[in-house]
Amino acid sequence: MKMMLSKVLILIAMLYANMMHAATDEFIAHIVDVNLEAAEVTLVAKEIDHVDYRLAYDVRIRLANGQKGAVANLRKGNQITAVGDPDKQVLYVIQVLN
Repeated sequence: MKMMLSKVLILIAMLYANMMHAATDEFIAHIVDVNLEAAEVTLVAKEIDHVDYRLAYDVRIRLANGQKGAVANLRKGNQITAVGDPDKQVLYVIQVLN
């Protein structure tokens, strides 16, 4: 009985963790516009055309030289690799490529 209960609890924990995981995609894009006040960037890529993405509160930005960056380091024309939720239009990680 104890063994069965532990297996059921593990299964429930796995299902709960799977449901709580946000849908994230990684894509390459160009920054068209940066709005520091609203914490938004406008991106252009193959499948997206001038789409505004909000920056997550704890967004991680890595610059091309490998150093940690901030939102103020983002510039128009930067090519980036971004990880975000396309449904909610939120970016969690930005890697500046140039």
